[in-house]
Amino acid sequence: MADISNPSAASAKSYSDFGALGELRGKAQRNDKGALRESAEQFEALFIQMMLKSMREASDVMKSDMLHSNAMETFQGMYDKELSMSMAKRNALGFADVVVKQLSQQQSAPSTADMLALRQQATSLTAPAMPLQKPVLPMSLVQPVQTAMPLERQTLKPLRLNTSMPLAPVRSEP
Repeated sequence: MADISNPSAASAKSYSDFGALGELRGKAQRNDKGALRESAEQFEALFIQMMLKSMREASDVMKSDMLHSNAMETFQGMYDKELSMSMAKRNALGFADVVVKQLSQQQSAPSTADMLALRQQATSLTAPAMPLQKPVLPMSLVQPVQTAMPLERQTLKPLRLNTSMPLAPVRSEP
C-alpha cells in the first residue's frame, strides 16, 4: 500500500517532475545502482511519448474539424505522457535494459589514464624484455680497406711419361 504522507512515493516519478529529477541526481551522485535503472526508464518513457506524439500528428490529417479542440489536444498529451510512463515501467520496448547494460559496461571499464598509469607501474617493476629480433644496424657507405690475400706460388711438376705405351696410336691393317 502506498504511503499517503509521501506524495512522491504515491505517484509515478516523471521526467518532467523537477523534484523527482533532483532526487534522481542525488542518487546518481551517490552512485546508487537504482539511479541508472530509473534514469533509463525515464529516458524510455520520453522516447515512447515522442513516438506517440508523432503517431498522433501523422493521423491528424484524417480527423474532422468537429472533434478538434485545444482541450482535446491537452488531454491526449497528458494521456500519452501517462501511457508512456506505464509502458516504460512495464519495460514494453526493452530500451531501458539496453541503456542500462551499455552504461554499466562503460562504468566498469577503467579509464585510459588509469590504464596508462598501470602500464607505467608494470614496466618499472619488471626487467627489460628480450628483443624478438636482432636490431638492424645501418650499412656504412665507406668501405673498409681490405688487404690482399697472399696466394701460394704454385710450381709445375713435370709429369712422368709412361714409356711402355706408345705415344701415337698404332694402326693395324687387316
